[in-house]
Parts: sequence; structure tokens; C-alpha cells
Amino acid sequence: MNKIIQEKPIGGENRASIGFSDSTTPLYDDELFACAPGEKFVVFFLSGKLYGIPAREVAEVSQPLPVAALPNAPEWLLGIGNLRGEIIAIANLPKIIGENSPVLTAKTKLIVLKAKNYDTAIAFPIDKLSEIIAEHDKNFEAAGENESPFVYAKFTHQSNVVRLIDSGKLLTSIAIN
Repeated sequence: MNKIIQEKPIGGENRASIGFSDSTTPLYDDELFACAPGEKFVVFFLSGKLYGIPAREVAEVSQPLPVAALPNAPEWLLGIGNLRGEIIAIANLPKIIGENSPVLTAKTKLIVLKAKNYDTAIAFPIDKLSEIIAEHDKNFEAAGENESPFVYAKFTHQSNVVRLIDSGKLLTSIAIN
């Protein structure tokens, strides 16, 4: 796990500029990874497996929010939440990718994706964060036939398989449904 580099006052509170908190500052510091070649991935646990998503596609990692369920919502939508005055959709990522639904614990976090072409940001709960990893695509393997269609590749890190989620495909699928 990465250590906290610097604390900055934000909105009257001290929040970490690196690490896994409810920070509104960048999730990682590029200077920390300057010597690490490859793309950076936010790696997390979901249903006992490791998954990764490109760090450039993650807006922030936050503490769980109260979720308001919506009537007649699609199965993948847990509801909506209020993140500092912004309404965000809370998606059930395990349901979308074919895993067991998350059990909310003290280590549960929300990964908020950048809403590039969408009106509403989308977040999903994860079991717990692992770390930020810089990995070269030359180390990627194609996702197996048994993997979710949203997993585009995988790699091994410290004897653990990390499955990489295609957030663009995920967001497009959610927008269609």
C-alpha cells in the first residue's frame, strides 16, 4: 500500500493527496511513479479476486455513501448518492461483470469513474483497495474465455492475477441499458 505523501487542507479538512481515503485530490502523485514504467492501475478486491482499472479513468476513491434506491431501476443500478452536492449513480459492478454482490464492510470503498461523456458520474462499491500498480502492456495476457466480457486483459503481480476492466465498455453498456 502506498504511504501518504502530503496532507493538504481541503474544505476545512485535512485529506491525503495520495493513498486511499475519501480524498478529493489526485489519487496518486505522478512524481512517486516517475521511475515506474507502464500505465498506472488502481487495483482492488471484488468477490475475492483482484481487478484493476486505469488510474487515468478514476476520478476519486471515496467512503461509501448512503444510497437512495430508485423505483423501476435496472438491476445493475444500486441507486443514487450525493457526493459533496453532486448526484452520482451507484452501479453494482459485481452484478454487471458476473460476480457476487459486494458485502459492505469497514474496508468497503467507492471508486468514482470520470464521467467524460455522461451527465452523471458513476461509482461502484468494491470490497477493498489493494494498491496502485504501474504495469507495462507487454506483460498483459488476453482475458480468458471464462472472464467477464468487460475484462480485456490480465497480468500477474506478486503471484496474484489482476484482471483489467475496460471502463469505456462498461460505461457504454450501462448507458445503453
